[in-house]
Amino acid sequence: MNTSFEISWYGSHSGEEPPISGTKGSGTIFFCGCNLHCVYCQNWQISQQHIRCKKVNDEELIKIILELQEQGLNNINLVTPTIWSVQLIEVLKKAKQKGLKIPVVWNSNAYEKVEILKRLEGLVDVYLPDYKYTDDYLAKKYSGISNYSEVAQLAIKEMYRQVGDLRVDKGNRGNRGMIVRHLVLPSHLENTKKCLEFIRLISDNIHLSLMTQYGPLYKAKDYPEINRTLNKKEDEVVRKLIKDLEFKNGWTQEFGKSVKCFNPDFSLEFPFSNRK
Repeated sequence: MNTSFEISWYGSHSGEEPPISGTKGSGTIFFCGCNLHCVYCQNWQISQQHIRCKKVNDEELIKIILELQEQGLNNINLVTPTIWSVQLIEVLKKAKQKGLKIPVVWNSNAYEKVEILKRLEGLVDVYLPDYKYTDDYLAKKYSGISNYSEVAQLAIKEMYRQVGDLRVDKGNRGNRGMIVRHLVLPSHLENTKKCLEFIRLISDNIHLSLMTQYGPLYKAKDYPEINRTLNKKEDEVVRKLIKDLEFKNGWTQEFGKSVKCFNPDFSLEFPFSNRK
């Protein structure tokens, strides 16, 4: 029996962390819809408004996955897959039976059910959660979720149990492990501090991807405290936090140079370029 998915775009994407993008690009599939409703969502066009979203069944999705592998890309990168998790379990099993060999990346907001994650064990090679909040007041205010922190922490611990610290092979096509992202919100450095403290406790060798690319998109204009980019002082404070917490592995974005370049336009056929 075929199931139905909604996707917006798929193809080679080079805007991820170095071990994900590699030299050949990540075979990225952007799913539509989301279990969070972030007022500042970078991908709001597809997560909230379903712009240019199209339905595909499981056989069509498997065909896309194998097509991306045939292009020689580094991995299959499932972006915002959470609401499709149960169906994706079967798709990934079938794709592996049909010859999928490159790593599978689970690129999510970390608001996941542990019991479903357990069913993904052995199917996902790299977990790439974005741990957003320890402050559930902020989670409710900005993302419409009242219990984000507890759920996300349990989910991230389960992800780590499955794959452990990131191990990178020379060609980036045998990578396995976890990278935890955190997007710094302006005016909320205490939330960032506590998020980083939790991430650091996972492992001495955890890979952190600190994102300072925040820009006031979607409905952020309705919230004055986040209706701006980070300022230099905030950037300096966060970098000191990383140093003080002694993170050994990971990446940080250069201040002031990453805001606009990471904003796709999903109303275009090629959302990561100016082509129409």
